[in-house]
Amino acid sequence: MRLFLLLLILFCTCGPALIRAQSLDSLPEYTAPAATVSAYGNGASTRSAAPVSLLREAELERYDESSLLSGLNRLPGVRFEERATASYRVAIRGASLRAPFGVRNTQVYWNGLPYGDPGGDVPLNFLDAVNMDRVEVIRGPSGGFYGPGTAGTLLLNTRSIAAEGMVAPAPRYFRAGLTTGSFGFLRGELTAQQQQGPDGYNQFRLGYQRTDGYRDHSAMERLTLQYSAVRKGNTPGAKTALHALYTKLDYELPGGLNPEQYAENPRQARPGSAAKNASIHYHNLLLGLTDERKLGRWKLESALYTTGFYFDHPFNFDYKREANLGGGGRFALRRLLADDLALALGVESRLQYRTGQNFTNPDGTRPGDLNFSDEVFSTEGLLFGQLVYTPDNWDFHLGLSSSELGYAVDRTFASNGPTGKTEFTASRPLSLRLAAGRTFGASYLYLSRTDGFSPPTLDEFRTNEGSLNVDLDPEVGTNYELGYRYRFTDFSVEATFFHFALQEAITSFTDERGTQLFRNAGKTRQQGLEMAANWQPLSLPEAAVGLQLYASYTYYNFTYRDFEQSGTDFSGNDIPGAAPHTVNLEVGTQLRNGLRLDLFHNYTAAIPLNDANDVFADDFHLLRARLSYPFGKFTVFVTGSNLLDERMSFGNDLNPQFGNRYFQPAPGRNWQLGVKF
Repeated sequence: MRLFLLLLILFCTCGPALIRAQSLDSLPEYTAPAATVSAYGNGASTRSAAPVSLLREAELERYDESSLLSGLNRLPGVRFEERATASYRVAIRGASLRAPFGVRNTQVYWNGLPYGDPGGDVPLNFLDAVNMDRVEVIRGPSGGFYGPGTAGTLLLNTRSIAAEGMVAPAPRYFRAGLTTGSFGFLRGELTAQQQQGPDGYNQFRLGYQRTDGYRDHSAMERLTLQYSAVRKGNTPGAKTALHALYTKLDYELPGGLNPEQYAENPRQARPGSAAKNASIHYHNLLLGLTDERKLGRWKLESALYTTGFYFDHPFNFDYKREANLGGGGRFALRRLLADDLALALGVESRLQYRTGQNFTNPDGTRPGDLNFSDEVFSTEGLLFGQLVYTPDNWDFHLGLSSSELGYAVDRTFASNGPTGKTEFTASRPLSLRLAAGRTFGASYLYLSRTDGFSPPTLDEFRTNEGSLNVDLDPEVGTNYELGYRYRFTDFSVEATFFHFALQEAITSFTDERGTQLFRNAGKTRQQGLEMAANWQPLSLPEAAVGLQLYASYTYYNFTYRDFEQSGTDFSGNDIPGAAPHTVNLEVGTQLRNGLRLDLFHNYTAAIPLNDANDVFADDFHLLRARLSYPFGKFTVFVTGSNLLDERMSFGNDLNPQFGNRYFQPAPGRNWQLGVKF
């Protein structure tokens, strides 16, 4: 670790003096030119006083074809986990503390549409890799600009495609890919586009993926269908887009293993999971409309969506069925008050109606007796405003927001307990974001202070065993940040230090059945250092070989400041779920004939798995490689993952109170072979 830190410091300090001024565009697919980010609507490449990371399509295609796991995990401060196949968990700055499954405490937008339920539950597994060409990650709270949350924000987008080398988009375009691999992995994707006039297009995307899974009872099958229609208006800057997404998703849940089972055979399922057919089954439909146009001196950005899903979930101890209807929108008005002064005002609202029943599970094939039945109406509202002043080399940011979340649960039946209505409201009248940055030649330095507010999600308020957690308080905190970025032709580096003081942190634990429950953990202190560097010392066609190097490092010191539970004081202990050290190293090479080899190394330090800090997930080294070669319009590739065949877990269960089932083992050495046209 010390050696890596020394090399990284030397790399960041001496790199610019060693490189030649070469075009970053000369190395296809994994170049790193100065990129424009859309976070906070700034539209700036370097003058963004926030920790924002960007993954473009070419970078996403370098990684595992099955998910965003490999691509997101290269970024400092981001940990993408997969507890079971297609059971994703995104932990930005250690947010898995409160996310036993799914994506919590993180706002997500897909093609400008609010994506996820009121309160923050985000079904990221409804999206296939074919539905994402560009990913922006904002680390830390956004001050309410993107809705309540203390972890971060994901901005996911698809785009128009064009034949390579053409000045204008091709009238018709077609792209397809087929991949097979270890453990019965099979993936197919297709993208077809028809140009409509000079600035519009119709696009269809299909993604299909299945696997038998590394572990027993861990098969998965997913089908996604996406249709997008984009039209430019007659006036400058006007654009309207329609997006439709259908997902059918089925995956099995092998369950967590205790230390003895994990050591004996990591491929086994939890006893009872197969017999009870523990699994998830979804049908989901999302329809969204976005529009951009000018209204006098104002620019109006609108997004409206509606969504619905059917959910069928047999588990070891019960059987859940739910149906959901939701909708909402986001509207933002932007105006330049002067050449160096910009104003943004907006409102966002999300609504959801859900009917949910919980049954006994006799044999996993159909529900048994009804335990309880609920009708739930959820609402979330957000008002936000932002003022950006950019005199000369300075930029100053002021953001204000107000948000509120409400749940109304009508328990229409309960086999053992009361029925009736229960209401819950959590609000934050005012959240503040202050930031200031200054450009010094190729360098940019910024300071920020941002409020975070994250109310309980519906799954945290209304838990699987039937309780309604009316005493669960929202998380509130303040984040202080110092950031630095440097970019010079084909070398770039960034570093961020943050201090986040969180109150009423929400943590997860399990009861004697293994049901996930939630509680407030008092105060926490979360401090960290995030660094990344990208250097291209050789580029084609000037050199015989193109070469790109990338490194990132994350250090976390996350501790409880004031937390006592059942007579035990955990104050001063490390917060479970966050790795204290994470390192990523990448080397990409390409020959003039198109042959490319990419090597990826990830080191993750031991992770505490409970509040007492007496159980840890072992540290591991994850080594991956990708080799590809073009044959005309075809590109053939082979990828290998976990080449050292390390025993590891990509997603651990935290604080299990029964059975010590901490571990969700990840696949051993595995391969993929594919072709793209």
